[in-house]
Amino acid sequence: MADVPTIFIIDDDDAVRAGLKLLLESEGFQIEHFASAKDFYKYCPEDCECRGCIILDLQMPEIDGLEVQQQLHERGITMPIIFLSGHGTVPKAVQALQEGAMDFIEKPVDQALLLNRVRRALENDVDNCSRAARHRAVRQRVMRLTHREQEIMEMIAAGKPNKVVAVDLGISERTVELHRSRILKKMEVKNAVELAQLVSSNGD
Repeated sequence: MADVPTIFIIDDDDAVRAGLKLLLESEGFQIEHFASAKDFYKYCPEDCECRGCIILDLQMPEIDGLEVQQQLHERGITMPIIFLSGHGTVPKAVQALQEGAMDFIEKPVDQALLLNRVRRALENDVDNCSRAARHRAVRQRVMRLTHREQEIMEMIAAGKPNKVVAVDLGISERTVELHRSRILKKMEVKNAVELAQLVSSNGD
């Protein structure tokens, strides 16, 4: 299930959950729905690999949506969040967006608007997953490097020529060349330009 994009609905209102489920399933989306954040956490625990987006009610009896949003961040659950509320206020909407929510929609929900936002959220999640996978791959390559190689890699990626690196580190230029060759091989790039691009993109 983890690799299937899913829309997770968290709302204590049975009628709202049923209505959203019917609407979204009619559009071909896979749905899981929960009456509380506690129920959702049983399905999708900390650092889970669940993918998709979350439709989250702002006003719930045990804990409000803003607190759930914070808990999700703390649990390493990074799926885009679309807030729903019949009691939304501008300050709460602003806070939700500032904390990383993708959107804030008031009830009664405009169906076309919700479907548009859901599709955009799912696309956003795919982009985030791809970016995270690239970052993990680069980090794994960096971990192959020795401490000295990491030091030299940063200098090469910054555009410093071998001669300057050698002077800065107090080693021979030949030693730098040997390190450089091993660094390019371990990082799976052909030259310093590709290395710089790889290091730069991994900092995004």
